[in-house]
Amino acid sequence: MHKIFITFSVFLILFVSCKDGNNEYGYVRLSFEHYWDYQDNQENTPIQIDGTTQYINEAGNILTFDRLEYFISNLRISGSSTLNVQHPNIHYITNDTNYSVMLLTYQIPVGSYNEIRFTFGLDANNNKSNLFANSPEKDMDWPVNMGGGYHYMKIDGKWKNADDVTNTPFNLHLGALEEITRIDTIYGIRVTTQVRDSIIRIDTIIEKFHKHFFVSVPRSFTVESHTVTTVDPIIMDVKQWMERPFRWDFNVMGGAIMSRRYALDSLAQNGRTAFR
Repeated sequence: MHKIFITFSVFLILFVSCKDGNNEYGYVRLSFEHYWDYQDNQENTPIQIDGTTQYINEAGNILTFDRLEYFISNLRISGSSTLNVQHPNIHYITNDTNYSVMLLTYQIPVGSYNEIRFTFGLDANNNKSNLFANSPEKDMDWPVNMGGGYHYMKIDGKWKNADDVTNTPFNLHLGALEEITRIDTIYGIRVTTQVRDSIIRIDTIIEKFHKHFFVSVPRSFTVESHTVTTVDPIIMDVKQWMERPFRWDFNVMGGAIMSRRYALDSLAQNGRTAFR
């Protein structure tokens, strides 16, 4: 496998000073890599986010990619009942190698671990507007009139069919969508929209649909005292976002889905099995 393409690395670093002088903590290095149609036990090439390399999904759409970025949060590594370490920070991940390394200070107890878990996106407690002051995180903001907060993911590119000449832009954007339901004053029927009015009427019902989800990947590794342990990379298979359980056909779904709750539901369902 081509291993030099590391999209995101997390170093979980111990506080080495212990009151009793025992060497109880070690270091963990964790990375994320992105592929198209990843196959176990084969040589795989990282997905190219260059606007020119073409990929074909199950629906036969020909795709190129311009952007891949997302958030994970509530990162946890787990072993036995006494070995569960959670890092509460929010991590921005992208394919851009200029934004590939983050250094975090944290205590990782010596021992054996077998699972890595995280939230894809931001949970309801963290997904608040103006949480980030600096780029690139603040540039992931979700429109305020659609609920505010932040995008969980942006996958941007262009698509066409085999017999098409023109490339059509697409934006696979995932986030928490706010829907507003009110009674139409003329016809007396319920009207639902995804864009908030400047004035909220008293008969308006506002619901927010959060699309974050939880990911668990098996990883067996041992943390040793004062030693850096490199964990096998967590793999995102970008193709899986368009496959199961919902086959994604841009002829049907179109290129923009942010205001369509059921399209967001389908994308989030597919994403649950995009990591391994």
